[in-house]
Amino acid sequence: MIMSTEKEWFENGEWNKDLRLKVHPSVDVKQFYEQYRKRPDLWTATFKYLKNDLMTVEAGKYPLKGDEAVAIVSEYQTKELEDAKWESHRKFIDLQYIIDGEEKMGLLPLQVAKLASDYQEDKDVILFGDQDGEYYVANPDIFFLFFPDDVHRPCIRIGESKPVKKLVIKIACAE
Repeated sequence: MIMSTEKEWFENGEWNKDLRLKVHPSVDVKQFYEQYRKRPDLWTATFKYLKNDLMTVEAGKYPLKGDEAVAIVSEYQTKELEDAKWESHRKFIDLQYIIDGEEKMGLLPLQVAKLASDYQEDKDVILFGDQDGEYYVANPDIFFLFFPDDVHRPCIRIGESKPVKKLVIKIACAE
């Protein structure tokens, strides 16, 4: 059986630069491959940053490659499902990684999402109404990649609301 170029590239792991984290199975490997191939400099900076001792990094914004790859570390309490918003972005890909704690993240395709607000260009966000989607547990073993076609709903509590330390890296979409 001949493997696709994208799948071969993903499975050989050369892209991860010896990163020991796993990519969540929900990630669209074809989009990942296309984005990486077009802007390897942004992805190299991203994966290099993920090798830091992130437990020691204080909350804040950290440019990795100008304004085209920016790390945002935050600490917060997980939310009730109804308080977490569905969102997507047009200009940036979200790499979301839980440094400490755990939360639930929702995911659904953009083409089935019910629009709730206009695109806010200054924040690069579209918010969506309450709807069904797939939900996954996010913890320090795995990271998620949300492309513009991925409507996602982060920050949801599992059981009781608990503190989470999280890294979101905003990576500019390649044209």
